[in-house]
Amino acid sequence: MVAAGVFLLAILYLFVSSLQRPAVVSYGPTEDFARGTDTGLVRDTVTLDARDGSVWVYFDFERGATVDGRVDPDWDIALQRFHLITNGGPGYPGEGGALALPASFDEVSEAPAEGYAVTEGPISDAPANPALERWYAYSFFAHTLEPKPETYVVRTRDGRFVKIGVISYYCPEAVPGCFTFEYAYQSEGGRHLAP
Repeated sequence: MVAAGVFLLAILYLFVSSLQRPAVVSYGPTEDFARGTDTGLVRDTVTLDARDGSVWVYFDFERGATVDGRVDPDWDIALQRFHLITNGGPGYPGEGGALALPASFDEVSEAPAEGYAVTEGPISDAPANPALERWYAYSFFAHTLEPKPETYVVRTRDGRFVKIGVISYYCPEAVPGCFTFEYAYQSEGGRHLAP
């Protein structure tokens, strides 16, 4: 009887916990991407608005801004909800690729010379980049996506390098789709990614 009571209390606790709105770190979408003409190692933090699951959001690290990737081939990463890809692979105009490193953002000081995964599949048919496909851990009870403690190094469409640290996936009030990340982009070429 005691074991059955403990089991029922545990089930009740899990049920009630799943109904509560999770406490997550959240940010509103970046509205002004004007970065100026910084050169060298450029660092910034941006929040891309990926709330609309039918739209891809394209980002260009050289400009430090979103672009219309449907007509402008000069993009480096694209995001649709929680799907993240690079501009590189069969059918893509760029040289992009990515890899995941089990290190914090500040610990990554140089982009590896090789090992970059490219995007597989056309943009019109659920593409995926194996290195970026699971940038998150899914919480079964809270039903939230939590960024993994990894840093992603991206080779851009033109062969430059940037490191990315995912901070959050939530907009204010725990609405999913505000993809917030910090990055350090090497605008002058080379693989050095630390000040």
